[in-house]
Amino acid sequence: MTSFEDLGVSPDIVRAAADMGWTEPTPVQMEAVPAGLEGRDLIAKAQTGTGKTGAYSMITMTRAKPGSKVPSVLIIAPTRELAMQVDAEIRKLSKRSGHCSVPVYGGADMRRQSDDIRRGADIIVGTPGRLRDMCERGILVLDRVSEVVIDEADRMMEMGFEDDLDAVLEHVPKERHTMMFSATMTRAVERLEKDMLDDPAVVDASDGNAVTGLTKQYVVKCRRDEKKDMLREILSKGTPKAIVFCATKTMVDDLFQEFRDDAKAGTLHGDMPQSLRERVIRNFRDNRVLVLIATDVAARGLDIEDVDLVVNYDAPSRADTYIHRIGRTGRAGREGVSLTLATKRDMDFVRDYEHEIGMRIRAIDVDDIEPFETVHEPVRRERRPQRGERQASADRVKAPRGKKAGKESARPQRSDDRMVVEVNVGKNDDVNRTQLADFIRKRAGLGEGDIGKVGLGTASSFVEVPADAADLVIESVGGSVFGGKTVTCDYAPEKKKFADRYGGKNRTA
Repeated sequence: MTSFEDLGVSPDIVRAAADMGWTEPTPVQMEAVPAGLEGRDLIAKAQTGTGKTGAYSMITMTRAKPGSKVPSVLIIAPTRELAMQVDAEIRKLSKRSGHCSVPVYGGADMRRQSDDIRRGADIIVGTPGRLRDMCERGILVLDRVSEVVIDEADRMMEMGFEDDLDAVLEHVPKERHTMMFSATMTRAVERLEKDMLDDPAVVDASDGNAVTGLTKQYVVKCRRDEKKDMLREILSKGTPKAIVFCATKTMVDDLFQEFRDDAKAGTLHGDMPQSLRERVIRNFRDNRVLVLIATDVAARGLDIEDVDLVVNYDAPSRADTYIHRIGRTGRAGREGVSLTLATKRDMDFVRDYEHEIGMRIRAIDVDDIEPFETVHEPVRRERRPQRGERQASADRVKAPRGKKAGKESARPQRSDDRMVVEVNVGKNDDVNRTQLADFIRKRAGLGEGDIGKVGLGTASSFVEVPADAADLVIESVGGSVFGGKTVTCDYAPEKKKFADRYGGKNRTA
């Protein structure tokens, strides 16, 4: 059996990989790592779930020295979700080597990202638009970058980032080592290869990959008006961890309203604020959401290994989109199932999928689908002190006796074993205290007596919850939908007290 050491990966990174449970290289790692470590430019046809992120992370961190304080590695990803996930994997792999990674992407505070860069980073992981903006402002200097990775190049081109990509690479030395990874080799990707790469090594990990090897693919023939009933029956077969793909955000919201009472469902689409999208993804990763209803763009780059089932509620018109979708299951050695709900018109698309993957997709009746036997217990994470709490504690130590520290502090309200959260739901949403309490209790899986006082405001409300479940409530409720409205949920600032705001008459649910 070939090991990572045999491929030439740095010993520190090999040990970190072992800590992550990586015992042997995947096919794409077997081919890409030796070529990349030699310094050859490289283009790899590799889908999500094949180990491509690990491949280029190992290559770049073995070749680039840590502790330089200026970026020597640049990894460009098409979406912020993918950039965040790549950064998270690099942080795990670099825990022994000392490399420092900083993610930069839109929808987040640029000042904070700028501060992180100024503190020093060996590796920058970013999206084309934010990278270009920071380069043109002089915040990000890339003149010492020697390693460049372009991930998901096909989607990069589909999303129209070619100009941004060109502009970013103008700031990088022309003498560099460049690697490109793409699930499909479109004409746009081939053009990019000719422009960016010099006599590249070619790696094709598409044969025998996670999609065709570990994922059982089926098509369920049905009329459009039967789809909701079909989906309900599919989801009733055990408690699968599933992603349901829809063509539009309207359909995402429609299905969520239909299934939110029957399943631990969450939504993911492009109109959601970035903070809510991140929270929904965390909930799905931690099994507080088991059915993720999503659009393609929002779920692009989603890197979660224990997905049992992918349902194409709306059959995609493109074969490469189909491949990207079903690549979300059948990963990390686990078997997965993909089901495409196809009308007569959709069957032309199915034939395109079959041509692209080189195999037949079996038609199956819903009654014949085997039950899902996996059990996904929610992950309970220890609550970390929030920035406001830490600062408030310091203020109390420093403040003279008899004076209030941080009068306008935004630290969370706390009373013994309870904390107060604020939600953007109130009287304007035609809700009463009991309905709001029941909604929060159900979303977070709390007990009957766990919800304390509920202060119902006009546009937002304040709710007491157990202190040890506050993070769970925030992550479970935030990003959900109530009455067609996307809910935000966070710690209530201390200055907004029940007594101050509601005249001391706090009623319980």
